[in-house]
Amino acid sequence: MASISIIVPVYNCAGFLQRCVDSLTAQTYDDIEIILVDDGSTDGSAALCDDLAVRDSRITVLHRTNGGVSSARNAGIAAARGEFITFADADDYVNPDHIGGLRELMRKFDCDVAVCSYISENEDKCSEPRCRSAAPNEVFYSHDSAVCELLAGGAVGGYVWNKLYRRHLLDGVEFRRDVRILEDLLFNFEVFRKAKSMAFTDYRSYHYIQRGQSAMHRSFGEEHRQMVETARHIRDELAEEGGELADAGSGLLATTILWVCDVMAEYGPYDRELFARYRSEFKPLKKKYMKMSRVPFSYRASAVFFGMGFGVFRAAVKAVRMITK
Repeated sequence: MASISIIVPVYNCAGFLQRCVDSLTAQTYDDIEIILVDDGSTDGSAALCDDLAVRDSRITVLHRTNGGVSSARNAGIAAARGEFITFADADDYVNPDHIGGLRELMRKFDCDVAVCSYISENEDKCSEPRCRSAAPNEVFYSHDSAVCELLAGGAVGGYVWNKLYRRHLLDGVEFRRDVRILEDLLFNFEVFRKAKSMAFTDYRSYHYIQRGQSAMHRSFGEEHRQMVETARHIRDELAEEGGELADAGSGLLATTILWVCDVMAEYGPYDRELFARYRSEFKPLKKKYMKMSRVPFSYRASAVFFGMGFGVFRAAVKAVRMITK
C-alpha cells in the first residue's frame, strides 16, 4: 500500500495531462499512488488516462459521469489508500522533489499539514524546475495561527494542490459540490480546524498554470455573490471562538467583499443595491481590518476608497490596473 495518494481530477485536458502525470511518476519519493478521476471527459482524456495506467502500475483510473471538480475530488478521497493525501490539477505539473519535500517537511516538524509555495505561469509559458540552490525558509504554525494564515490569503493560499494532509484529517470532510468558487478554501477550513499544526516552506515546487480567464476574473455574477456567502459562513463559524480566530474570520469576509466589489468595478455590471449592501456590511469591520498585520497594504488602500462610494472606488481600481500593467 502506497504511503501517499495523489488525487488528480481530469476533465477535457488532453493537451496537458501527459506532462502532469509524467511529473508525478518522476518523483524522487516513489511510494505513491496516483488516482486519475476522469470526470466525463469528451476530448480523449479518458483514453489517455487508461493508457497512462497501463504504463505505470502506481496509477489508478476512476471513470465517472461529469459532476464537477468537487465531486471528482471526493471520489478520489474515497478511493485513496495512502496514509497521506495530496492533490494536483491535471493541467499543472510539479518538480521532481515536490512530494518528497512535503513529506520531509511534515516529518521534520511533526505537523498535520505541510504546505509549499508555487509558481504561477501562463499556459504558453513554462519555467524550468527550480532546484534547491539555497535553504528554503520554513515556518511552523500551531493550530490557531495555521487557521489564521489560511484565511489571510497569503503564501499558504486556500488551494489544496500545494498541501499534503494526514489522511485522518479528511475523514468526514468533503468538497461542497454546490460551491463553485472558494470550494478549496472551505474544504481547507474544515480540515485545518481539525489539524493540530502546519508547516510551510517557500520552496516553489508546484507549477500552477493559468488558462484563460478564471471565474474570479470575469464579469460580476452569482459566483462572486457566493464567494461572500462562503466567507460569511466561515466568519460565523469562527465568531464563537473569539480572539484571533474570530478576527481572522472577520478579516476574510472584509477581504472578500473588497475583492468581489473590485470585480464589479472593473468588469461590471454595477449593482447599486448590492454594492450599498456590501458597503454597509464592511463598515463595522473596517476599523479592526485596517489594523490587522496580515492584511496587505493594497487591501487597506482599497478599503479607504471603498468607503468613498462606487465612483471613487471604480476610478481607483482602474488607475491601479493601468499602473500595474
